[in-house]
Amino acid sequence: MDTGNLFLLIIRWLHVVSAAAWVGGSIFYLLVLLPATRSSSGSHGPLLTAAAKEFRTLVNTCIMILVATGVILAFDRLTEDIVGPPYAITLGIKSVLSVWMFMQVQSERRRSEFLGAFAKREEPPRGRLNTVMRSVSGYNALVIVGIVVFLLSDLLKALFESALSG
Repeated sequence: MDTGNLFLLIIRWLHVVSAAAWVGGSIFYLLVLLPATRSSSGSHGPLLTAAAKEFRTLVNTCIMILVATGVILAFDRLTEDIVGPPYAITLGIKSVLSVWMFMQVQSERRRSEFLGAFAKREEPPRGRLNTVMRSVSGYNALVIVGIVVFLLSDLLKALFESALSG
């Protein structure tokens, strides 16, 4: 393995670890931490605030690493003569979804800070449609799109390996 391949291996590893930390951490936060604090008695506000602050730092780091490593990896693959339009289109979709996720994080943070300025929060409207809309929006949407981005990553790997084999 030459130096260039070792460099790309490290870049790929950083990319995957950052994506797994962000998406996996989000899944843990939404599906484990929040339900656990809701089902237990007592005030968990300080704990959730501290966890959110620490997770924000992790997400910011992951975003920086994902952007830097993503650009390097995309350049490496797109300069190969063997990748075709399906690879480029899939990479484009993955990139657009990733940028949307980065922008959505900032939007959700501003929204949370704005809502946090009000001491009393009103109960969200009840109903099946409102429940569905809440479950596929906000941070939940980030998790869903993050999982789709992982799927697209696997598809990109399969397309590249298929192109390599002929």
